[in-house]
Amino acid sequence: MPEIALLFTCLAAFLACVVTYPAYINRLKGLQIQQVQREDGLASHAKKSNTITMGGILFALVTASVSLAAFNLTHQKPNICHDLILVVALGCCAIGIADDYAKVTSKTNKGVKGEVRLALEFALGGILGIAYIIMHRSTFFLPFELTNFHLQLSQVAPPVYIFLPLSIFMIAACANAANIHDGMDGLAAGTSSQIFATLSVMLWYRGFYIEAIIAASAAGALIGFLVFNRHPAKLFMGDTGSLFIGGLMGALVVSGGLTLWFIPLSVIYIVEVLSVFLQFSYFRLTKPYDNEKNYPPIVVIFKKLTTSREGQGKRLFRMAPIHHHFEEVAADSKLKLTEWQVVCGFWMVQFILCAIVLNLFFAAAARY
Repeated sequence: MPEIALLFTCLAAFLACVVTYPAYINRLKGLQIQQVQREDGLASHAKKSNTITMGGILFALVTASVSLAAFNLTHQKPNICHDLILVVALGCCAIGIADDYAKVTSKTNKGVKGEVRLALEFALGGILGIAYIIMHRSTFFLPFELTNFHLQLSQVAPPVYIFLPLSIFMIAACANAANIHDGMDGLAAGTSSQIFATLSVMLWYRGFYIEAIIAASAAGALIGFLVFNRHPAKLFMGDTGSLFIGGLMGALVVSGGLTLWFIPLSVIYIVEVLSVFLQFSYFRLTKPYDNEKNYPPIVVIFKKLTTSREGQGKRLFRMAPIHHHFEEVAADSKLKLTEWQVVCGFWMVQFILCAIVLNLFFAAAARY
């Protein structure tokens, strides 16, 4: 099957989104599916409170449908492992739909409980991991040989007690990281489309043709969505879209054995999650605690982190996730950078990360 199939798959998904989104946006407007502004959100984002949301449903459906059509046209025969990639991604999308619907109907930012959402994501990751273990598809591609650490691909089959927890973690972590990252016009769509395109090339080169087609379809669909999501956004993807993106990313990485390669590729997502964790921890740790001197330091730290108390703590960043910190700092700087310029900065960083990972990947593959 010629490599040009990836380009045509990507283009087909892009065109499908460009053609269908105008009607979809009008339908959402008629249903008044509108974004609810965060109570602690940026003042500059207040004008976005009536923007249409749940735009992720369409690019999720386009990704799945174009992928299935491409399988038939290229005579690929997916097995249950391949089917589960889309099942997991669409399952995450369904969680996002329930979350967004709860927010829209209640007119608040309270959706599905975090514990419930996380449990469902764990379940999807567990199902994927068990299926891959049964089908003997649980493999890793390391960027070095275990014996000499030279830059060369090395395939290993990790034991069940490593692969299954990893599968569970990857689905939940990627879904929530993508959800945290989605906070500015065009940000998540722009970075994730680049990641999917990079994964598509890597998967294709390793012989995972079906996974590569799915990734290419996702990249094209997200670029098509970006036409309407770029600043000023006509619609948002919502948790519906961000959970789908993260779930699909995690499933593709697990399927292709690219976990270690995915770490540098997803640096932006990792930093976003860490910024939320650090902000939360620092804020609670800097709040006063009654009779601190009467307890050992480790006990005080534990109590501060695990209990909600009155009082004002300090903030490590102006706002978390960190893309909002950069947005505020850029707006207050002498350059008076806009949200769109900050988003483009994130895109450039992601492009550099993708280029570095691809360069290292092909350098390692050349010695394989």
